[in-house]
Amino acid sequence: MGVYFADTQTMNSRSGNWTALPTLPAGFEPMREVVISCASAFRVGTCTAGQATDDAGWFILDAGRHSLGVVNYNTITVRAQGTSSVSYFLYHLSPMDEGPEGN
Repeated sequence: MGVYFADTQTMNSRSGNWTALPTLPAGFEPMREVVISCASAFRVGTCTAGQATDDAGWFILDAGRHSLGVVNYNTITVRAQGTSSVSYFLYHLSPMDEGPEGN
């Protein structure tokens, strides 16, 4: 079973640095279905973690729960759309597994 729930995470404000997702546990395949939930609008992309520059692709997601589909987990970075840092919740799973049911 490859479903993994991360503890609450924090992403920087839009003027802060891009934040990488938490490091995968050893042995996890990086191609994963990734779901992010946040109470505020946020940016998700493949920009360089630890820097503020938009140096790669990104897009804005409204507050709520969003599946990014099957992506290379190790390349995903996040940053809040607003002027404050915000908390987000994350789970990811192997493409062969089924996620939890319900809302």
